[in-house]
Amino acid sequence: MLKYPGERSENVMTLAALQAKCAALGMTVGAEGRASKEPFIAALRAYHWQNDHPGQPLPAQVMPMLLSDWADLTPDQAQEIELDNHAWIVQPKLDGVRVLLHVEEAGIRITSRYVSETTFRLSEFQDNVPHLTQGLSGLVGTILDGELVCPVTAIDTGSTTTAMALQAAVAILSTTPGNARRVQERYEAQLHLHVFDIIQAGGKDVTPLPLLDRLDSLAQTLQQTDNPRLEMVPSFVIGKSAVHRSIIQAGGEGSVWKRVDQPYQSGRRVKHWIKKKAGVEIEAFVSGFKPGNNGHASMVGAVEFSTRQADGSSMPVAWVSGWTDDERQAMTQIDPAGEVRLNPAYLGRRALIEGQDHAAKSRRIRHARIRQWLVW
Repeated sequence: MLKYPGERSENVMTLAALQAKCAALGMTVGAEGRASKEPFIAALRAYHWQNDHPGQPLPAQVMPMLLSDWADLTPDQAQEIELDNHAWIVQPKLDGVRVLLHVEEAGIRITSRYVSETTFRLSEFQDNVPHLTQGLSGLVGTILDGELVCPVTAIDTGSTTTAMALQAAVAILSTTPGNARRVQERYEAQLHLHVFDIIQAGGKDVTPLPLLDRLDSLAQTLQQTDNPRLEMVPSFVIGKSAVHRSIIQAGGEGSVWKRVDQPYQSGRRVKHWIKKKAGVEIEAFVSGFKPGNNGHASMVGAVEFSTRQADGSSMPVAWVSGWTDDERQAMTQIDPAGEVRLNPAYLGRRALIEGQDHAAKSRRIRHARIRQWLVW
């Protein structure tokens, strides 16, 4: 697996290792409340910076906001988001390297979300992508959030040969600046920065603003740039589920669903940015049910779907429970003893079932739902 030279995620180094490094340097780090890594990383970062750059201010160390995962949603939560008409937008999830682009008086900095174990600062890539530092002179005090994406899949840096766009982007960022420039020129593989958010605009902190306002600010900011390899990621409001499917069908990695009324929280993993990758889709038939509970106690609750095996046996593959009350009523029959039964007309009925993935133990589809009923 390719890695950036000298880098590891700050989550990899343990708290004990950080404490030991500080102790070895004779540093006493004060930490309030529950022990965490951040005070020790900050202390080591300041120590090494002052040793290397005495008297100079430490450059801004801003962590991007992090995504949560669609797989962690309940079926009801997922359905509510997908049926939303205005509170969420969808953007394509790009297969690249997450970075922040800082436009400063001294020049352009492009920082990753990884911390160097040598300097304890966020690693910087601007020397490997000098073409992205051009045409931004009017944006001093601006920080853009985006993804570095390689327009080609196959490159050879001399030490690494790639077959995917992400591998190519990582390889370009991992080699020396001189070699990175030569490789990008040779393969016409200049990395593009696809921007999807803005943290500062002309020196103003815009993180408290809702996403909708930040996107307006981002569009205005990018209009002031003169760099064809700086692009704004498109956002979709209508037909969001169809947009996600079209991204997958076109070979994309997936989509990111974002609430338009929420702020930007640097360094936090938030529930209002959710990544949704390619899921599972299978044709199956109704093979059973479970009675409902709570408000659905007198109706069908979950419906079991199965597939037919080569030997003629059936194998359960999913439980689907996200039904409307009208659908539950149509599926439900009450026997003479007052027990809930599944309407026999539904047994054997075929449907396309989609979900997040297969559970490790049961191999059933997680977060399953019906995409569409099929003709009998």
